[in-house]
Amino acid sequence: MFKVVVRVAAVLALLCLMTVSSLAQRGARGQGGAQAAAPAAPVEPAPRWPDGKVNLGSTPDKKGYWEVRPGLGGNPRAADVPFQPWARALYQYRTAKTDLYPPLVNCKPGAGPAFFNAPGFEIVDVPELKSIFILNVAGPHSWRVIYMDGRPHPAGDDLRPTFLGHSVGHWEGETLVIDSVGFNEKQWIAGAYPTTEQLHMTERISRPNLKTLSYEYTVDDPGAYTGPWGGKWTITEKTASSFVSGGELFEYICQDSRDK
Repeated sequence: MFKVVVRVAAVLALLCLMTVSSLAQRGARGQGGAQAAAPAAPVEPAPRWPDGKVNLGSTPDKKGYWEVRPGLGGNPRAADVPFQPWARALYQYRTAKTDLYPPLVNCKPGAGPAFFNAPGFEIVDVPELKSIFILNVAGPHSWRVIYMDGRPHPAGDDLRPTFLGHSVGHWEGETLVIDSVGFNEKQWIAGAYPTTEQLHMTERISRPNLKTLSYEYTVDDPGAYTGPWGGKWTITEKTASSFVSGGELFEYICQDSRDK
């Protein structure tokens, strides 16, 4: 009987030693051992101009463009939009029709948030022209001009309603603020929400680091809504949409695709 007790005690002692050893090995791995997780790569800062102002686009040493994949989103829920009755009815009609598509699908331009669609876009700041250009790969392969020279919007008959409107911009710290008016009613600027020629849109774009871009817009259209509303999205390294390092804009002719 005494021998049996000794054997049992020896087995228990061995099991305890194995458990302690296993825990010690796990602790070592968790504290920087061979199997510890690799440290995250440092976040690259956003490129800047010689005067320190952030650059929203490419530079000679940090070339790339912003790729957009389906699902970027940014539009609010219909329940949060202050519709006028006619605008709500039109929105419901558009969303109820399975064979009714946004004008973008038929190669028409889209302003504001509609301009930032797949496959992507690039932002080009040209200081000597005091203008910022936003170039679109998709849709009708169009571009927007943001005048940065302090000019006002045209007034009266000089403000001709267009797809992309008339845009002026300025910097508020690290954020580009774009103020736009003069839109026509031939487009769906944000989802299926209707707008009128009274639309006044404000957009805010910032780039906290190389591969992150934040966009926010506000719609103020007294012709269709009882108050302002808006939406926002952010592109990061973890989203489906991304900054394509080393990439360049490519030819995408919407009309050619429609003919096939």
